[in-house]
Amino acid sequence: MRVLFLNGDHPWEGQDGYYKLTRQILDMISVQHEVHLLSLTGSEEIAGGTKHPLASLNVLFKVRKNKKASQIRSVISRESMVTWQFKHKDLLDKVNKQIDKLQPDLIIFNHIRSAWLAPLINSYARKIYIAHNAEAHAIGSISTNETGLMKQITKLESGKLRKLESDILEGIDTCVTLTAEDQERLALLCSNLNFEVIPPPITLPSLKATIRKPNLLLVGSYKWYPKRKNALWLAEEVLPRVANVYPGITLKFVGEGASLLEEEIGKKSTIEYYSDVPEIAPYLANGDIFLVPERQEGGIKIKTLEAASYGLPIVATKAGMEGSTLINGKNILQANTAQEFADQITYLLQHTDETTRIASEAHMAIKESFQASHIQQMYEELLQSHRVLEVVR
Repeated sequence: MRVLFLNGDHPWEGQDGYYKLTRQILDMISVQHEVHLLSLTGSEEIAGGTKHPLASLNVLFKVRKNKKASQIRSVISRESMVTWQFKHKDLLDKVNKQIDKLQPDLIIFNHIRSAWLAPLINSYARKIYIAHNAEAHAIGSISTNETGLMKQITKLESGKLRKLESDILEGIDTCVTLTAEDQERLALLCSNLNFEVIPPPITLPSLKATIRKPNLLLVGSYKWYPKRKNALWLAEEVLPRVANVYPGITLKFVGEGASLLEEEIGKKSTIEYYSDVPEIAPYLANGDIFLVPERQEGGIKIKTLEAASYGLPIVATKAGMEGSTLINGKNILQANTAQEFADQITYLLQHTDETTRIASEAHMAIKESFQASHIQQMYEELLQSHRVLEVVR
């Protein structure tokens, strides 16, 4: 089958969960199909000379829109920030020309970053939207934790995203969500659409982490405001409570933009910063207590799954557990306030046997539910269900 895979930006330009999952999906569907990647923005160069399995890779615009400018334009217009961030002059014409040239059997819109184009494209090809998140719900959940101007802006953006998601769902044949929760949320916008739940694949490490004297670990992209806010909350509200009981404890911030946290928090003996590291695997292998203080609902926190795959003990909010299949008290500990986080962390530090059991159970849960071979088969069945009779091109 000839597949056109539309993406907002270049899948090999980033390391966070969105980019990683996008690369995994491309790898999986390229095994049996002729896949052509069309990125709206980004570089045509692949970092490190990485080889890709694609039939072709094209980028329409090399210049990326300024994110802050897109936010401002969104506030004063009816359109979402997502649209402004990727909208370029003649973009739609360029996409339609690529479709006319390629004549794909199937068009996959990956993430809302490209799916906003779905209602605007005229093609007889079947259309699939891979929704990494129920975006309106996710932004709305951020709004509930904000105050003042930021609360108003996020609430406004949530309303625009709800309209955009409704339009997208009206223009496609199937919507893939990462979790059953997001399927239910998006189905409220278009109940007669075909939905499929396909979680992200997780590759189990060759060796599990060894838990000896754990510290605390947070991994993510701190250039993103909600993630940075959560990190500051850990440093200011949770860490001092734990340090009162365990003075030698250390909180590690690992990931893109961790240096921004260092600028805001400053140098402290209880905090370590590891900014823009090429790989997070060495940090997951250290056997620390993995923290997931997420307030944003929707989607799935891939870092939570990766931490569990390494056999790390995890303390997470209810939002941070969503879609993970992990169960509070069995293979993860839930906490939603600063005191609850401190209490759960202290419990793990005081009960080493229980910590080891919880971590081992988490590893087994990921092994059972997120095997790459099973996820690949789910995608193959999805694509086969959209196969149409071959026509002479």
